[in-house]
Amino acid sequence: VPIQYANACSRILWNDNKLAVVVGRTMDWPESTEPILTVFPRGVKRNGGRLGHDVVVKDNALAWTAKYGSLVTTIYGVGTADGLNERGLGAHMLFLNAADFGPRDPSKPGIHGGLWAKYLLDNAATVNEALALLDNVQIVMTEARGTKTTVHLAIEDASGDSAIIEYVGGKRVVHHGREFKLMTNDPTYD
Repeated sequence: VPIQYANACSRILWNDNKLAVVVGRTMDWPESTEPILTVFPRGVKRNGGRLGHDVVVKDNALAWTAKYGSLVTTIYGVGTADGLNERGLGAHMLFLNAADFGPRDPSKPGIHGGLWAKYLLDNAATVNEALALLDNVQIVMTEARGTKTTVHLAIEDASGDSAIIEYVGGKRVVHHGREFKLMTNDPTYD
């Protein structure tokens, strides 16, 4: 049988070792995403409608001030692929072909998909807090370098709680609990 190559980012969580919550992640992407480790202090003002210098969420873009500082890996200088905040919340964005955030609903504040993880890191200390934040905003599809933000997100906190969040067919699907340890690009988690 010939060896086949696959582009398959993965995230694995080890949260039952009685020592620490440990996360590993691969980034299997066909080109450099120009990653930069960046420290963001608390108090930084953000605009979820801006992708670099471009405005990509024109109506009712979400604006916030970071409640927590974080260390993140940026992707193409316009989004957050991975990060950890000062309270121990971690976030990991992986590609998902089936991702569909649905049509734009301007009655909800919008944030582009590249800042989804950053928004949660800036404002939540736990998985439960992060999930609650998503009730009042809309993630909006955008693109960078010709690639749309067809992504899903894994988050975990210092207690070992975990969630995988996907938007499929315009609906949010959440897999929440300590048992959600392994995640890959495709297919959807379930």
